[in-house]
Amino acid sequence: LETAPAMRLTLVRHAEAEETPSKGGDAERRLTPEGRREFSRVVIGLRRLEPELTRILTSPLVRARQTAEILQEQLPGPAPEELPLLAPGGSLERLLFQLREAGEAVALVGHEPCLGRLLCLAVAGRAGAGTPLRKGGIARIDFEDMPKPGGGRLIWLLTPRLLRRIGRAS
Repeated sequence: LETAPAMRLTLVRHAEAEETPSKGGDAERRLTPEGRREFSRVVIGLRRLEPELTRILTSPLVRARQTAEILQEQLPGPAPEELPLLAPGGSLERLLFQLREAGEAVALVGHEPCLGRLLCLAVAGRAGAGTPLRKGGIARIDFEDMPKPGGGRLIWLLTPRLLRRIGRAS
């Protein structure tokens, strides 16, 4: 008899963003109209795999916040909360530690290479070069106990194309 994991962690890389912002630098880059449309289709597929989130934590950068808002609107889920450790350069070990009180079905919306390195840290115990997620790509990691380096089990890692295909199959 398999027991439910203590935490289901869903890693979400932000959708396609503009190359250069109109003002404000990298932190202000917004999702493109195509990025919004494509990610909306991705969430339809995600809904079949992870129909409920108890918490959505997002990088404070505009493109990640906008991605988190689409996620929240379409699942539906709780309002996204900004977590500065999800911004580029945040400490991955501290991030895992902070997740201990985050809830049972948590989505993290952020950037590469941070998310890919977090995936490797959670599953293998070392961040290394990471396992890159494509823009709009999503991975799921389960923790049987408190989140810690090497304590996670990769359940799936899917490209946006596969998630859209899963969504069309519904």
